[in-house]
Amino acid sequence: GSSSFLLVTLQVGGVRSVTLPESLLFVSTLDGSLHAVSKQTGDIKWTLREDPIIQVPVYLTEPGFLPDPNDGSLYVLGGKHKEGLMKLPFTIPELVQSAPCRSSDGILYTGKKQDVWFVVDPETGEKQTSLTTSSSDSICPNSPLLYIGRTEYVVTMFDTKTQELRWNATYNDYSAPPYDEKQDYKMAHLVSSGDGLVVTVDRESGDVLWSQNYGSPVIGVYLYSGDSLRHAPHLSLAVETLRFLTLSSAGEQTDTHSTLKWSYQFVKEQASAQTQLV
Repeated sequence: GSSSFLLVTLQVGGVRSVTLPESLLFVSTLDGSLHAVSKQTGDIKWTLREDPIIQVPVYLTEPGFLPDPNDGSLYVLGGKHKEGLMKLPFTIPELVQSAPCRSSDGILYTGKKQDVWFVVDPETGEKQTSLTTSSSDSICPNSPLLYIGRTEYVVTMFDTKTQELRWNATYNDYSAPPYDEKQDYKMAHLVSSGDGLVVTVDRESGDVLWSQNYGSPVIGVYLYSGDSLRHAPHLSLAVETLRFLTLSSAGEQTDTHSTLKWSYQFVKEQASAQTQLV
């Protein structure tokens, strides 16, 4: 039947089967891994290991800065008036863009942006070369290659009052246009904000298609289409929420699915309501 037909096509002329990048999802985690995984099962095919998404000083003085690895937003903790956690009106990339600049309270900002293209074999994940402003080795590819763009943003804050370095951070971001509803993507990915759990559901029915744990919080989920990474729809939920939804009726599979179906619809409505509010 179809399986023997498949075997024949794979063996004709000794040509190896080629993994189409379109059959993969790319899962970016906080520790700097980019996992190429099967769209059907979420199983890891290969992993690209790079620097962590966010690198900040390990000590936190107050007022201290906390970056959000999802988009590089910045929060300040313990400001002058002890307001608790406050979101700042700019992200790390925006700060780098406007640097050098000075704030009203005497902080000097400096920024640096460095781009790199990773040229990768889609079959093995082997990096053929990296293209930057300072290096670009030519290669002779024997198969189609993936081009994955990544930008590193570095920002430092220097306090003119105390004459010392106040804070510095490095934020890495993959180059990918936002998800476009016209893509008509059939899946949605629910990710936990505290560990590597990903639950993938059918966008229409809410049925659970697969779940995997990638060992580090998931920051982004991407498709490969039109020769570049593109964002796939994903929602970040608290660990407890996602675990409760997936395990609440583990004994009765149908209940779990209906719980998740309901929750996915609810979360989707909340997300669209938020977008409308903005």
